[in-house]
Amino acid sequence: MSYSVYLPDSFKRSLKRLTRRFPRVRQDVSAAIEEILRVPSLGIVIPGSGGVRKLRVRSTDLERGKSGGFRLLYIVLPDRELICPLLIYAKSDWEDVTRRELRALLADLKRELALMA
Repeated sequence: MSYSVYLPDSFKRSLKRLTRRFPRVRQDVSAAIEEILRVPSLGIVIPGSGGVRKLRVRSTDLERGKSGGFRLLYIVLPDRELICPLLIYAKSDWEDVTRRELRALLADLKRELALMA
């Protein structure tokens, strides 16, 4: 199956926020999204999230491994053939995303996709 990528507003905001501190974050995220397009099941499924996956992304600005870099949350929508990155954050800023935050991200995505249809 060939997927397209849809970048919701929540993802764009989180990426913009990180760009101030990590100038090369866009390249890091682009590489991660290319990997996800090749293997959509790459990230681990967050339990109780409705299929949201979390992927470790290396930061070329920090020159550390993936564990100290970024976390990319995304969801695969096979019925629409879409991969939707929901949020990107630095591991040093945020340990885990709560279920409430995940629900809000998914609700925002659902609203955006409804407007596209």
